[in-house]
Amino acid sequence: MSLHVAYVGNFSVSHSTETHIGQALEACDHKVTRLQENAFAWNPGEVPSDTDFVLWTHTADYGPPQTYGDQRRFLAVMRRRGISTVGYHLDKWWDLDREHRVHESPFFECDLVCTADGGNDDRWEEAGVRHSWFAPAVSEFECVPAEPADEYRSEIAFVGSWRSYHGEHSRLALVEYLRNRFGDRVRFWPRPNQPAVRGEALRRLYASVAVAVGDSCLVPRRDGTPLRAYISDRVPESLGRGAFLVHPHVDGVMPDLYEDGHHLVTFPLGDFVAMGDKIEHYLANPEQRRLIAECGRAHVLERHTYTVRMRELATLLAERGMLRTDIAA
Repeated sequence: MSLHVAYVGNFSVSHSTETHIGQALEACDHKVTRLQENAFAWNPGEVPSDTDFVLWTHTADYGPPQTYGDQRRFLAVMRRRGISTVGYHLDKWWDLDREHRVHESPFFECDLVCTADGGNDDRWEEAGVRHSWFAPAVSEFECVPAEPADEYRSEIAFVGSWRSYHGEHSRLALVEYLRNRFGDRVRFWPRPNQPAVRGEALRRLYASVAVAVGDSCLVPRRDGTPLRAYISDRVPESLGRGAFLVHPHVDGVMPDLYEDGHHLVTFPLGDFVAMGDKIEHYLANPEQRRLIAECGRAHVLERHTYTVRMRELATLLAERGMLRTDIAA
């Protein structure tokens, strides 16, 4: 089944979610009409008449509140034309200071909203959002082997926001523990005043370290319910590039999607001593690291790429009768 997808998003950089998803859609033999969000006037006339569905990955700065009226009119016209709108995003929304946007932004008024923020079905329903959980993925085109580089070499590395982060989560405490226990054996990326590490540089980084320590925005619900079914895209991003990853355990993701000791290594959330002990163990056992890293990469390439996710999305839309041809029939 070949589809025509009109995709609203940020295609101005090579590393964006929508750039990678656009490539994945085309790898599935779909046609993609790209509409750059911050240059798109929300003119329904720019959506080709044979579009099967509109996909939208929203960047807050590109669709500020003053454009909400135009966005809502656009969504209404698409419905009248029988074209479903689908929001797709990797962020966590609930229990953070951005939660209010769920109730305010037209993005969440799409006919279907797919996010990585799982375990909140009751709240999505209460907010009137037709939500489907899509675990994050990686572009398989980024998951190619790389040679180690001395500039990135270290026993342990943390890649991601490490100098500041959401105050609701204990990321900075994790960073401080790593520093105190491992000293100059651990390095943090990106370096101060340097841009994020991406592309070939990121592949070389992961090829140059023994243990990559991962983290996600693991914030429990305000009602005390433990967080479940949310991880950062850093998990498939690192595993797909061949990293040996140590990451907090997350219910609904491990072992449902990733198996501890087989695809990666996990520790109880907040138990930094257990994290450090596991790092020490695997630093002393390179063959175990190699086997787990190889299994993790193979698993991601088989089940957690954007090409796989886009096949899953097309199947879901077809099952729900949300494709233009289904609606027209």
